[in-house]
Amino acid sequence: MSVALLRDLLGLKVLVVHPPDEEGAFLVDHLRRIGCMVTTLWPVPAELPANAEVVLLTIAVEYRAGIERLLKSLGPVPPTIIAIVGYEDPGTLQIVLESGAFAVLEKPLKPFGLLTNLAIARSLWLERQRLLKEARKLRRKMVGEQTLARAKAILMASKSLSENEAHQFIRRQAMARRVPMEEIAAAIVKTEDLLTLPRKAD
Repeated sequence: MSVALLRDLLGLKVLVVHPPDEEGAFLVDHLRRIGCMVTTLWPVPAELPANAEVVLLTIAVEYRAGIERLLKSLGPVPPTIIAIVGYEDPGTLQIVLESGAFAVLEKPLKPFGLLTNLAIARSLWLERQRLLKEARKLRRKMVGEQTLARAKAILMASKSLSENEAHQFIRRQAMARRVPMEEIAAAIVKTEDLLTLPRKAD
């Protein structure tokens, strides 16, 4: 476990969704000793506080309705979820899978393994966010290249330009307006689409 990762756990905003019993108190105390900033909520809330970075969520079949409502409220970038389970029955396992949990803590809760599960879950979450960011970047690049290719094809057909001449035309327009070439290409494509829209019958 890297020193940098352990350092990142200090001050981590952790929400514990667990009944206010002895195990819940133990969990909160141990997380605070690790250096996390801990808050608690019970019963399962309809939505999470905006600043929750990690959520330790008690999962059981009897809480299914509340958990499903909570999961539906999560935004596009949900926090790191760690499931707390007391039984390994199919119903509980199904909810764990639906929650998107990055780690599972089994009851009765013990101090051994909590730090490891927290660190691993957070590391996996951060890696997923990095991969999603790269995927979005690649998608934007691919869409931009497709738009640029279509814009050049439009210019080649409408102005009898070669591909290189069409590329240079778009480049000059982008430099003159101080915008990306993709923006000029998108404008060309949009104009062409508007011009080729079928007219409504009178």
